[in-house]
Amino acid sequence: MASGSEMCKKCRDEKKQTWQKEPGGNTLTDYKEYMKTLEEQIQNKRARALVAEEINGHIEEQAQGYEEEGMSREDAKREAVRQMGDPVETGCALNRIHRPAFPWKLFMLAVFLTAASILMSVVISGKTEGGASQAEQLRSLLVINGVSFAMIFLVMYVDYTWLFLHIRAVAVCYLICLCLVWSGGVIGNYQTALLACYSMQVLLPVIFAGVIYQYRGKEFAGILKAVGWIFVPFLVLLLMATPMSTAAVLENAVVCLFLLVAAVLRGIFGNKKKRYMVKLTGLAFGLLGAGVLLYHHFFTNGYVKARLEHMGQFGFQNRMIKSAAAEYSLFGNRTLLMQGHAQDGEYLLGNIFSYFGIIAGVLVIAAFVWFLLQAFRQSLMQSNRMGFLLGMACSIALIVRVLVIYVAMNFGYAVIYTVAVPFFSTNLMMAVVNGIYVGLLFCVLRNKMILKEPCIERKNTAVL
Repeated sequence: MASGSEMCKKCRDEKKQTWQKEPGGNTLTDYKEYMKTLEEQIQNKRARALVAEEINGHIEEQAQGYEEEGMSREDAKREAVRQMGDPVETGCALNRIHRPAFPWKLFMLAVFLTAASILMSVVISGKTEGGASQAEQLRSLLVINGVSFAMIFLVMYVDYTWLFLHIRAVAVCYLICLCLVWSGGVIGNYQTALLACYSMQVLLPVIFAGVIYQYRGKEFAGILKAVGWIFVPFLVLLLMATPMSTAAVLENAVVCLFLLVAAVLRGIFGNKKKRYMVKLTGLAFGLLGAGVLLYHHFFTNGYVKARLEHMGQFGFQNRMIKSAAAEYSLFGNRTLLMQGHAQDGEYLLGNIFSYFGIIAGVLVIAAFVWFLLQAFRQSLMQSNRMGFLLGMACSIALIVRVLVIYVAMNFGYAVIYTVAVPFFSTNLMMAVVNGIYVGLLFCVLRNKMILKEPCIERKNTAVL
């Protein structure tokens, strides 16, 4: 297959007789023919519209300047087109920019983290349960992580704008599925249903990103409407009254709040950012107060309170983890953080610190930090508001889940519950969820220069 540069060279050769240079510049003056020729050089179909809009904007802006200098409209546009240069060369240059950009650095780091987690899990399994179990563990982890990477590639190549354009229908279907899964209407087994419910609820920030976009430019009323859309899923999770669902509410509430703040600061709802932030702060404190009252009314006694506050027998694991953490050494002491839980992904980081040492554990955390901060930075730089919201939803959720909850849990400072951690999956459901999250993130980064927002009203919005 010919490379992009070879194709451009071939195009220039074919157009040689058509576009001739003369003293003073290019003789091409027909705007439509110019745009047609330029767009022919853009290989990616979805990027053509973006490039056409960009070039048309430059031509119109330049033509307006010439008109202000006294040129007629026709002469001004002709000169603006001429100043753009040869359409083939310009198109080839833009083609090198506006093409899918595979996030190789993040992908290779994902492969490294996955390989490291498999290796460490297998080594620990072999030391604690023997060779047969070690081989079985290896096969299981290869299948699970294979499914995760398959999901990453599947999601990476979809058009994420579809989610935003149909978000109301998606949100309703999501809520119905959430209720069905929890009620046992889809999955009869309680533990499986509980895990499936958690797997679904971690997707809530992605839904919220689409809801926020629907209320772009609607000022503070848009913020209230966006919050109202996700109130029902939060209420469903609270009424489940389990440690996992209650912790999920806190997890998602924090993520959605940060996402809402990012949307306000980006100007998604309008230009009055300071006023919106003051009102949002009041709203956040009001909801926090309501949550505290709800907690004390429903959960002041019993199982959930005991788990959340590490009381009695439910604080045993936390105390044991803290005690083990005090014995960590630089190169490991070849003991497990949680005996009998060597294969559980939720304890893998602690087992790495305990078995392989502080240096190995810090390196794993550093790899996660670099991956997530790079994802956050690139999401922050998205010019497409859809890409910005989706990238921020995924990166913020993963930062909170991995760098805050997962790390705190592995040092005994958080509620012990299954957390969806990318590349550390030991459960098929978690692998699928993590694959969706990382796939969406890669999709945003890959399509940075080729996907554009639909032609929509941008009144009262500011795009920085």
